[in-house]
Amino acid sequence: MAFSAEIERVMDQGNCLMPDINICQSDLANPTEPFVTKIMVHYLRCYGFRLEPPYKIGSELGHSSREARVFLIRVCRQVERIVQISFPNKTYSYVDIIKPTVKKTLATLSYLFNHLAYYKMFKKKVLGPVEEAIKLKESLTTEVKAKSQQLDQCSQKTKDCEVAINQLKKDLQDTQAKLLPLKKSCSEHESTLELLAQQQTEQEKRIGHWKQLVVEDSQVTELREKIKSASSHVESCKAELASKKQETNEHRRIIENSQHIATALEKATAMISLCKLDDYKESCKQLETMEKQLPTCKVNYQKRLQDAEAKKQELALREQRYEERNQENDAENHKLHSELNQLQVDVEDRKKRLEDLSNTLIELDQQNLEQDQLYDILSEQIHEALGQNWQINST
Repeated sequence: MAFSAEIERVMDQGNCLMPDINICQSDLANPTEPFVTKIMVHYLRCYGFRLEPPYKIGSELGHSSREARVFLIRVCRQVERIVQISFPNKTYSYVDIIKPTVKKTLATLSYLFNHLAYYKMFKKKVLGPVEEAIKLKESLTTEVKAKSQQLDQCSQKTKDCEVAINQLKKDLQDTQAKLLPLKKSCSEHESTLELLAQQQTEQEKRIGHWKQLVVEDSQVTELREKIKSASSHVESCKAELASKKQETNEHRRIIENSQHIATALEKATAMISLCKLDDYKESCKQLETMEKQLPTCKVNYQKRLQDAEAKKQELALREQRYEERNQENDAENHKLHSELNQLQVDVEDRKKRLEDLSNTLIELDQQNLEQDQLYDILSEQIHEALGQNWQINST
């Protein structure tokens, strides 16, 4: 009676929780391996386990092949874990499936059905937070993986940046080393440019000065006259300078003689009379006046020499300009002569052509005259031959 009541209770629980199996009382009273395997597989599928037996349950035995035995062992372990949630000391082995007993099978199914009923009643309350925690864990793991990948990428980028920075530092040092001679060369070029600018300004000043000194053709004759007058003045100055040189030489000779005389007079002062002393004093005064006039004469002489040199330079420059103008005029005259010669040649050619044309015209006139004469002769002959018919036809 106790077993029958237990069997009915387990049967009702099984049919209520798993109506697809349709458990019978005879199956529980005499449990077999296919029945127990079928119930356990269907039970584990209720929890979401994906179990596919490697053999047909009911037609073949579970211990007939190695794969079937491994499958049954896995099922036993999973069932044992579920039972040990509520009863840690309970076990469920491979033998309990192959050789099931009524007592063990009923007790195990009772535990399992109670757990499944509790699972279905509190599925949402119990598994909801677990699923959320699992999802949170998965999201966190994905974020951690993404962050780790980003960190790896950042570390790689930092390494690449460090390598690039070191390379840039080396390049900077190389460029700085290369810039030093370039800076020196730039400074040298700047100094040369400044010198060139100064030279350019000097050249521009010289060009302006030469432009001011350039004389037109109309003024060449005047310049020649001025040059002639300046040259004559220079010659006169030279003559004056020569005369002044002679005078200065004479004065020097006189001074030297007077110095000798003075020394001689100093020796003979005791023997000279008073009148001779007066004459000597007058000569000394004249000598002093001449010595005073000597530096002014020298200065005038130097000025005359400088003026003469300046006029010589001006004369040379004007002669050079005159030569340049003469060369330009000669070149222009040569060009004009060549053009005139070419024109004369063209005129001669045209004259020859006109003569040839006149000769051809004369020949043509002569030919026309001959043709007129032939026409007259032929007309007379035809008139004589035809007579009156010629007159009628002509009329």
